[in-house]
Formats: sequence, structure tokens, C-alpha cells
Amino acid sequence: MKVVVVGAGLSGLVAATEVQAAGHDVVVLEARDRVGGRVFTVREGFAAGQFADIGAEIIYHGQHNIADLCAKHGVELSDEFSLGTDVPDLIFGGERLDRAAAAEIVSELRDAIKRTRPSPYESVAQWLRRAHVSEPGELLLTAIAQSTPAASLRIADAQELNVELSWGEAYRKIKGGNDTLPRTIAKQLDVKLNRPVRVVAWGASGVTAEAEHETFHADRLVVTVPGPLVSELGFEPALPAEKVRALLQLRYGNATRLVVQYAERELVKQAIGSGCFTDRVPGFVMEQTVHQAGDPIIVAGLAAGDVEPSGLTDDEVLDSVDATMTSVVGRPIKRLAGFVKSWTRDPWSRAVVRAPIGDQRDTVLPLIAAPLDGRVFFAGEHTDDRVGPGGMEGAIKSGYRVAREVLA
Repeated sequence: MKVVVVGAGLSGLVAATEVQAAGHDVVVLEARDRVGGRVFTVREGFAAGQFADIGAEIIYHGQHNIADLCAKHGVELSDEFSLGTDVPDLIFGGERLDRAAAAEIVSELRDAIKRTRPSPYESVAQWLRRAHVSEPGELLLTAIAQSTPAASLRIADAQELNVELSWGEAYRKIKGGNDTLPRTIAKQLDVKLNRPVRVVAWGASGVTAEAEHETFHADRLVVTVPGPLVSELGFEPALPAEKVRALLQLRYGNATRLVVQYAERELVKQAIGSGCFTDRVPGFVMEQTVHQAGDPIIVAGLAAGDVEPSGLTDDEVLDSVDATMTSVVGRPIKRLAGFVKSWTRDPWSRAVVRAPIGDQRDTVLPLIAAPLDGRVFFAGEHTDDRVGPGGMEGAIKSGYRVAREVLA
């Protein structure tokens, strides 16, 4: 059997390796000039040999699929680290709240969730009004939503609040940068870069993937590009109405990743710990150099939802991050390097992560993931039903699922 996989993100690479391991002929077509998709590590431009993950950032405790995949391919994970507290650091109004004040805000939100249960399809913005959440509580929720689901409160799912109000969880990263994993997997595959697929056609005789300058023929085809891009692909025959409707119903988070390297490592580290929430841009600031050597420090965050910058130059955006960090640290600090990456405006992503609401995991995602006539199959983090953002774990899970479907 010959199989074409469209997209060389983690879902596509996992699906391709599983099908290839079963003895079939697989080719992976990738529109970018690199593999990994939204798993993207920048290693140039930073001082002291440091690097930064511009896309998917952390591996959560209990995400066994990605941990096992790393072990399988000899990719080493860092030791676990965490924010180390049940009450996060909060910098609101340019000042650090003392622990008692921060604990009061967190307790208010947790009590509000118990007292006023979020309803299906209720947004966080709607729920916080109904629950009479205070202004500081709303500021914290806004900062949390910038991190995940990378959306404004009027889009964020209130029923996921129980998941998000926890900061003591342990995290890990991939040593050497998260894109070490997709780059390692891709070495075992026939991956053709700079091959954006425009049209997918299928019928009784097989499938075709029409790229800009060539057409690939196969028996089966797997589409693993991000959800918004599925709606930009041409299909012949056209997609069933229920699949198109589902694709249009699913919500996505929009965000720009902000990564900045500063000279004053200890000063910044003392100010933010492993991470802190602010009422500025970015709403959540996290250190990326916990397991990296060198005197500088790299911090990162997302400007998401309504605060995603538009019409600003990269320097203007980085200046706003400097202003936030000056507020956090308490005095001006020296920026050594900075990187601004909009995943919303990236032509090969159009979103940072899927953000289902209500029962969309049960009603919408299965329709999006459903194969077409046993010929065309669908994977990607936007097809996985895990609670919270799909992320790397969801992408990998979907890759295993779709490989089983193809082989069946």
C-alpha cells in the first residue's frame, strides 16, 4: 500500500512512522522548509548559545505518549520542574501582590467555581459575571486565558476552569529544544519539504495530492495540517456538509509568541520564579532557560486573544514586553535578543491551538476526524479530544489513532 501524509508536524510524522513500520510505502509532504509544524525551536540570534521554543513549550506531567515517543527515539527529556506553588506570583497594576493578596484571588476563583458551576457552552466572560467575580479575579482569568486556550474570555470554555486553576504541576522539556523530536523522527522518513498541497482528490482507484508543481498518487492519504488549513484545502469531491460544518464550528486560539533574552539572569529569576501572571503583555511569563547554561535568561509568553498585537512592528512589540518585565523586576533590564512569532498569521497554521467549547469534543471533533470512504483520513491536535489544549500530546495521540485507521 502507498500512503501520502500531508503535513510533517508531530501527528503526521507519528502516523507516517507507524504505517511505514507496518511495511507500507509512505511519503510525507510538508509546505514549510522544515519539519515540526508548531513545534519550532530557534537556536540562532541568542547570546551564550541559548535557544528558545517558539511554538509548543512544555510537556505536562502525565503526558505519557510524548514521553514514550521520546524514549523510543532516544530523545532525552529534562528533569521535572514546576512553578512550585499552589498560589502563583501575580503582578497587577505594576506591583507584585503579596502572597496573602494573591492567595485571596485564587481562593475567590476556586470558591466561585464550587458555588456557581459553569454551564455547557458558557464562556468564561459570561460565567465570571454570573458568579460576581472581582476585578482582580477577572485579571487573573484573562492572564490564564492568554496562556491557554490562547483566547479572549468571551471564547474560553468556562467548564475547563477547574483544569486551569492549578500551578503546582510538574513540567518537562526536551533537552536541546522541543523540535529535536520531530527532526529525529523525520530522519527515518521520506519527507519532501516546500510541497504545499492545494487539492486532495479521492475515488475508487486511489487518491492524489496536488502540490504546486507535481501530483502524488497513492492508495490512502492522511491530512494532518492544522484545522483552519483543512478549510483552505481543495477536495474533489467536496467534503461532506457535516464535516465542513464541524470545521467551521470548532474554535481556535489566536496568539503571538513573545520570547526575550535578558542579561540579568538572577535578577529576572528572583522576580518571576519559574513563571508569573501579569495584567500586561504577555499575561503569563515563564523562564525557558531552566535547564540551559549561560549567564543570560530567556523568558517567554503569549500575547493572545484580544491583546494579540496587530499593526505593530516586532520592535514595538518587544518594547512592550520590556515594559512588562521592567514592571515585574522593579527596574530597567538589558534585552539581548528578542523574537516575535504570530501563529495566527502564519500561513501554515492560522491558529495556535484548538479551543473547543461545550460538548464539541463529543459532537464536533469526531466529525472532523472521520475518514472519507476509507481513502482519506484526518489527524492533528485539533482532532484529539483530550481536555485542555491539544498540544504535542494530542497531536501524537491523533497520529497513532489515524495510523490504526489506515492499517485497518
